Amino acid sequence: MANPVSSSDRIRERALYWFARLQSGETDSAERAAFERWLAASPAHRQAYEALRAAWDDLPRPEAELAAARGYARRRGSFRRVFGPALAAALVLTMGLAAYEGWPLSDTGVYRTAKGERRTVVLPDGTQVELNSDTVLAMRYGWSSRSVELERGEAFFSVAPRKFRPFEVRASGGSIRDIGTRFDVDRRPASVRVAVLEGAVRIRLADAGDERQVNQGQMASYSATGVLTEAAPADLSAATAWREGKLIFRATPLPEILAELGRYHPVVFRLADPALERLSLSGVFKVDDLPLFLATLEAVLPVKIGRAEDGSIAVERTKR
Repeated sequence: MANPVSSSDRIRERALYWFARLQSGETDSAERAAFERWLAASPAHRQAYEALRAAWDDLPRPEAELAAARGYARRRGSFRRVFGPALAAALVLTMGLAAYEGWPLSDTGVYRTAKGERRTVVLPDGTQVELNSDTVLAMRYGWSSRSVELERGEAFFSVAPRKFRPFEVRASGGSIRDIGTRFDVDRRPASVRVAVLEGAVRIRLADAGDERQVNQGQMASYSATGVLTEAAPADLSAATAWREGKLIFRATPLPEILAELGRYHPVVFRLADPALERLSLSGVFKVDDLPLFLATLEAVLPVKIGRAEDGSIAVERTKR
């Protein structure tokens, strides 16, 4: 399902329109009054316009580029009649921003990892993303935003700062907006968990209309049904241990442990006795060594591990 255009994207588009119109030099008093009304209607309008103007001011020789665009529009009368000098200024601005930031106006692509594979990629804007096992990340970069869709799995983001276009991760009906940070997003079938190591992020649920800021050292999650938790202090070492090829469990129930192992290995676990769901385990384990983990499981819990006829791994209770 296509992602709807957010209100912040619409505000940036309108800000670009007004900036281009004012730069064209052909606005009348009625248009300038309309611009002032739009600017005063919301602090978000002024913030978007000022960010755009600051980005324009940072471009090398913007007046020379704008003069060239005006000259081109004057020389090509048909171009000017159809598109107008405002569009010429907008094109110069967006192309200038693309050159200034060092990446194209739009970019799409999909990054994947197989089960048991971890991978680090660098996006066109310099953002570094570490992909956990069995993860799919789709790029949705456009002229007004840097957006990626976490379709499955988990990823750790080190976002390139000081860009005009904001960075956003979308996952399972929610969006995670970067506020200059390093953060982890873990998408599960029923929920999405966000852990922030540096800076802050803002989580927004479009359908529920809920929004929450998560600061450094905190974690929050939201469910597939649109319930967003409060931000709370987090065990970040456990949340991001996968980056070092480890799993950290702290009194973790056995079903959660087996589900986590299934994320890294092509196996299916079956609990022979529902009472086993009450067992828990703590410790630090290597992700890649499944036989060692299963041997440890048998050594510390009253369970026996065996292969079932269908190839699944059966976990049974033992008497001690």
